[in-house]
Amino acid sequence: MGDWSGGESVTPPSSKTALAAPAGPRDLEWISQGEEGTSFRVEHFRTVDSLGALLRGGAINQAMHDAGQEFGRAFDAAALSPMGVAAYERIGIAGRGSVTERAAQARIRVNDALVSVGGNSSPGGSAVWFVAGLGVSVREWSIRWAWNGRAINAHEAKGILVGALGMLAVHYRFTIA
Repeated sequence: MGDWSGGESVTPPSSKTALAAPAGPRDLEWISQGEEGTSFRVEHFRTVDSLGALLRGGAINQAMHDAGQEFGRAFDAAALSPMGVAAYERIGIAGRGSVTERAAQARIRVNDALVSVGGNSSPGGSAVWFVAGLGVSVREWSIRWAWNGRAINAHEAKGILVGALGMLAVHYRFTIA
Protein backbone atom coordinates (compact mmCIF):
# COMPACT_ATOMS: atom_id res chain seq x y z
CA MET A 1 0.00 0.00 0.00
CA GLY A 2 1.22 3.50 -0.73
CA ASP A 3 2.31 6.13 1.74
CA TRP A 4 -0.93 7.93 2.50
CA SER A 5 -0.98 11.15 4.48
CA GLY A 6 -4.10 9.98 6.29
CA GLY A 7 -2.45 6.68 7.20
CA GLU A 8 -3.85 3.20 6.88
CA SER A 9 -5.89 1.39 9.45
CA VAL A 10 -7.78 -1.85 9.65
CA THR A 11 -11.21 -1.04 11.02
CA PRO A 12 -14.70 -2.44 10.74
CA PRO A 13 -16.91 -0.64 8.24
CA SER A 14 -19.01 2.24 9.49
CA SER A 15 -22.76 1.90 9.31
CA LYS A 16 -22.81 4.35 6.38
CA THR A 17 -20.39 2.30 4.29
CA ALA A 18 -21.27 -1.24 5.37
CA LEU A 19 -20.98 -3.60 2.42
CA ALA A 20 -21.67 -7.29 2.04
CA ALA A 21 -18.46 -9.28 2.42
CA PRO A 22 -17.38 -11.19 -0.69
CA ALA A 23 -18.52 -14.80 -0.76
CA GLY A 24 -16.10 -17.65 -0.24
CA PRO A 25 -13.82 -18.98 2.46
CA ARG A 26 -11.05 -16.37 2.23
CA ASP A 27 -10.24 -14.28 5.30
CA LEU A 28 -10.82 -10.60 4.76
CA GLU A 29 -9.48 -7.42 6.29
CA TRP A 30 -11.36 -4.15 6.21
CA ILE A 31 -8.93 -1.42 5.11
CA SER A 32 -9.52 2.29 5.57
CA GLN A 33 -7.03 4.60 3.85
CA GLY A 34 -6.81 8.37 3.86
CA GLU A 35 -6.49 10.00 0.45
CA GLU A 36 -3.40 12.15 0.08
CA GLY A 37 -4.10 15.87 0.42
CA THR A 38 -7.79 15.45 1.28
CA SER A 39 -9.93 14.57 4.23
CA PHE A 40 -11.54 11.69 2.30
CA ARG A 41 -11.05 8.07 3.21
CA VAL A 42 -11.29 5.01 0.99
CA GLU A 43 -12.67 1.87 2.62
CA HIS A 44 -12.45 -1.59 1.06
CA PHE A 45 -11.95 -5.29 1.73
CA ARG A 46 -8.58 -6.96 1.19
CA THR A 47 -8.06 -10.71 1.22
CA VAL A 48 -5.41 -12.14 3.51
CA ASP A 49 -2.59 -13.91 1.65
CA SER A 50 -1.62 -16.76 3.99
CA LEU A 51 1.34 -17.91 1.86
CA GLY A 52 2.62 -14.35 1.59
CA ALA A 53 2.34 -13.90 5.35
CA LEU A 54 4.29 -17.14 5.94
CA LEU A 55 6.98 -15.99 3.50
CA ARG A 56 7.27 -12.53 5.12
CA GLY A 57 7.43 -14.18 8.56
CA GLY A 58 10.26 -16.50 7.48
CA ALA A 59 8.28 -19.71 8.04
CA ILE A 60 8.65 -20.71 4.37
CA ASN A 61 11.18 -19.87 1.69
CA GLN A 62 10.58 -18.48 -1.80
CA ALA A 63 10.50 -21.95 -3.44
CA MET A 64 7.80 -23.13 -1.01
CA HIS A 65 5.78 -19.96 -1.60
CA ASP A 66 6.10 -20.35 -5.38
CA ALA A 67 5.02 -24.00 -5.12
CA GLY A 68 1.90 -22.96 -3.20
CA GLN A 69 1.19 -20.29 -5.81
CA GLU A 70 1.67 -22.80 -8.63
CA PHE A 71 -0.78 -25.17 -6.92
CA GLY A 72 -3.24 -22.29 -6.56
CA ARG A 73 -2.99 -21.47 -10.28
CA ALA A 74 -3.60 -25.12 -11.22
CA PHE A 75 -6.48 -25.23 -8.73
CA ASP A 76 -8.09 -22.18 -10.34
CA ALA A 77 -7.54 -23.53 -13.87
CA ALA A 78 -9.13 -26.81 -12.79
CA ALA A 79 -12.29 -24.89 -11.83
CA LEU A 80 -12.19 -26.23 -8.28
CA SER A 81 -13.20 -23.03 -6.52
CA PRO A 82 -16.18 -23.19 -4.15
CA MET A 83 -18.55 -21.90 -6.80
CA GLY A 84 -20.23 -25.14 -7.87
CA VAL A 85 -17.45 -27.64 -7.27
CA ALA A 86 -17.29 -31.19 -6.02
CA ALA A 87 -15.69 -32.04 -2.70
CA TYR A 88 -11.92 -32.53 -2.78
CA GLU A 89 -12.28 -36.26 -2.03
CA ARG A 90 -13.70 -36.68 -5.56
CA ILE A 91 -10.75 -35.10 -7.41
CA GLY A 92 -9.49 -38.40 -8.83
CA ILE A 93 -12.93 -39.56 -9.97
CA ALA A 94 -14.25 -38.75 -13.44
CA GLY A 95 -17.07 -36.29 -12.90
CA ARG A 96 -20.36 -35.87 -14.62
CA GLY A 97 -20.88 -33.17 -17.20
CA SER A 98 -18.33 -31.72 -19.54
CA VAL A 99 -15.10 -30.07 -18.53
CA THR A 100 -12.83 -28.13 -20.81
CA GLU A 101 -9.58 -29.76 -21.87
CA ARG A 102 -7.65 -27.10 -19.95
CA ALA A 103 -9.61 -27.79 -16.76
CA ALA A 104 -9.20 -31.54 -17.20
CA GLN A 105 -5.42 -31.19 -17.57
CA ALA A 106 -5.32 -28.85 -14.56
CA ARG A 107 -7.24 -31.41 -12.48
CA ILE A 108 -4.61 -34.00 -13.34
CA ARG A 109 -1.88 -31.55 -12.20
CA VAL A 110 -3.78 -30.87 -8.96
CA ASN A 111 -4.21 -34.60 -8.33
CA ASP A 112 -0.49 -35.26 -9.00
CA ALA A 113 0.44 -32.47 -6.60
CA LEU A 114 -1.87 -33.87 -3.91
CA VAL A 115 -0.36 -37.34 -4.33
CA SER A 116 3.11 -35.80 -3.85
CA VAL A 117 2.10 -34.43 -0.42
CA GLY A 118 0.49 -37.65 0.78
CA GLY A 119 -2.84 -37.76 -1.01
CA ASN A 120 -6.03 -35.81 -0.69
CA SER A 121 -7.03 -37.41 2.62
CA SER A 122 -3.67 -36.74 4.29
CA PRO A 123 -3.04 -33.73 6.54
CA GLY A 124 -0.64 -32.25 3.96
CA GLY A 125 -3.09 -32.75 1.12
CA SER A 126 -5.87 -31.11 3.09
CA ALA A 127 -3.64 -28.18 4.08
CA VAL A 128 -2.55 -27.54 0.50
CA TRP A 129 -6.12 -27.91 -0.80
CA PHE A 130 -7.65 -25.45 1.65
CA VAL A 131 -4.84 -22.93 2.17
CA ALA A 132 -3.09 -22.81 -1.22
CA GLY A 133 -6.11 -23.84 -3.30
CA LEU A 134 -9.15 -22.30 -1.64
CA GLY A 135 -7.23 -19.53 0.09
CA VAL A 136 -8.46 -20.04 3.64
CA SER A 137 -6.14 -18.99 6.45
CA VAL A 138 -4.07 -21.53 8.35
CA ARG A 139 -6.02 -20.66 11.49
CA GLU A 140 -9.37 -21.21 9.76
CA TRP A 141 -8.17 -24.52 8.30
CA SER A 142 -6.99 -25.71 11.73
CA ILE A 143 -10.38 -24.92 13.25
CA ARG A 144 -12.34 -26.69 10.49
CA TRP A 145 -10.17 -29.75 10.11
CA ALA A 146 -9.45 -32.51 12.61
CA TRP A 147 -7.05 -35.41 12.21
CA ASN A 148 -8.43 -38.74 13.43
CA GLY A 149 -11.19 -36.95 15.31
CA ARG A 150 -8.77 -34.68 17.19
CA ALA A 151 -8.74 -30.96 16.50
CA ILE A 152 -5.34 -29.50 15.68
CA ASN A 153 -4.01 -26.21 17.01
CA ALA A 154 -2.76 -23.41 14.78
CA HIS A 155 0.93 -24.24 15.42
CA GLU A 156 0.46 -27.86 14.37
CA ALA A 157 -1.52 -26.73 11.32
CA LYS A 158 1.26 -24.33 10.33
CA GLY A 159 3.81 -27.14 10.65
CA ILE A 160 1.69 -29.44 8.50
CA LEU A 161 1.36 -26.75 5.83
CA VAL A 162 5.08 -25.90 5.88
CA GLY A 163 6.01 -29.57 5.46
CA ALA A 164 3.50 -30.01 2.64
CA LEU A 165 4.77 -26.88 0.87
CA GLY A 166 8.31 -28.28 1.09
CA MET A 167 7.19 -31.51 -0.55
CA LEU A 168 5.24 -29.53 -3.13
CA ALA A 169 8.34 -27.47 -3.97
CA VAL A 170 10.24 -30.71 -4.61
CA HIS A 171 7.33 -31.99 -6.73
CA TYR A 172 7.42 -28.85 -8.89
CA ARG A 173 11.24 -29.02 -8.97
CA PHE A 174 11.66 -25.58 -7.43
CA THR A 175 15.05 -25.00 -5.82
CA ILE A 176 14.88 -25.08 -2.04
CA ALA A 177 17.69 -23.02 -0.52
